[in-house]
Amino acid sequence: MNLDAAGSSFGFGVSGRRCRLEKSGFNEESKIMELFIDNAKTYVQLSAGALVLSITFLHEIAGVAEGTKVPTDVWLVVSWIFFLGTILCGAFYQYVAVKFLEKKFAAAYTFPLFGWLEDSPGWCYGAMLASFYAGCLCFAISAIRRI
Repeated sequence: MNLDAAGSSFGFGVSGRRCRLEKSGFNEESKIMELFIDNAKTYVQLSAGALVLSITFLHEIAGVAEGTKVPTDVWLVVSWIFFLGTILCGAFYQYVAVKFLEKKFAAAYTFPLFGWLEDSPGWCYGAMLASFYAGCLCFAISAIRRI
């Protein structure tokens, strides 16, 4: 590990354990994670918009009157579930991504239930992507069946 005269490496301790960190390695990892977190935020926003769009679609395109109950079919309800799953996975990914960096560079405490996700936050990210595209597919099937 390279240390400059000012001491560019610093340590964090938990329960007497020390972990050394190079600023450049942390900065590179955090910039990459920031890009993934921003992407996750985009998918969360798109999913929230898709939930609103599905109701708007029924009223504007399918011709359902404003005051009447929204007619639902299995495909539409499943698409809502997938979009909600995307929102949950995206929000949770943001948490485990930060915990990943914290655990990797600061030897931080990990919650036992989520420890395996903190070691590999890509599972949350993958679940978010799969849920989003499955929701899009189900919504498309629902829309085609209505038109």
